[in-house]
Amino acid sequence: MRKFILIFKVKAYNAKQIVHIIILNQKNMSKAFIWTQEYSVNVAKIDEQHKEFLEICNNLLDLLDSEAFTNEGALTSIGRLGDYASYHLGTEEEFFIETKYPDASPHIEAHNQFRAKTKYFTKQVRDKNIDPREIVKEVANFAGDWLLDHILNMDKKYSKWFNDHGINGKN
Repeated sequence: MRKFILIFKVKAYNAKQIVHIIILNQKNMSKAFIWTQEYSVNVAKIDEQHKEFLEICNNLLDLLDSEAFTNEGALTSIGRLGDYASYHLGTEEEFFIETKYPDASPHIEAHNQFRAKTKYFTKQVRDKNIDPREIVKEVANFAGDWLLDHILNMDKKYSKWFNDHGINGKN
């Protein structure tokens, strides 16, 4: 049975405080990422992708607790994160083009930085001199933190724009 510690991180967003609930597993002190409605960007397709993205991060953390942990499993899981991130980021970028989103350039740059970081992690997990468990832990925590911060500080900015251009909660 796992024991958990709850930690609350509070961030201000548009004069509103958002509470990130971070659950630390006492065994490996890793985070579990929890979706709340505060992360909604009011575009159903993107919200669903964000939920799946966080689930992949949580699966990486679960892998750390697994007795069946292998280097190959770590590589596969990190690859899945990178593949899904590319799919999701591509969806957002297609919407940028479709709606002629005016702030697309810095947003795409943030996406490209994330893509580069996942490639770096893939190289790291293949390095025989580096503990793959440490890489998996770093990847999951980086990706989950990045996504939650990215949603609140970048993705929320396009919500109204997308909604005004016909991309909404039903898309």
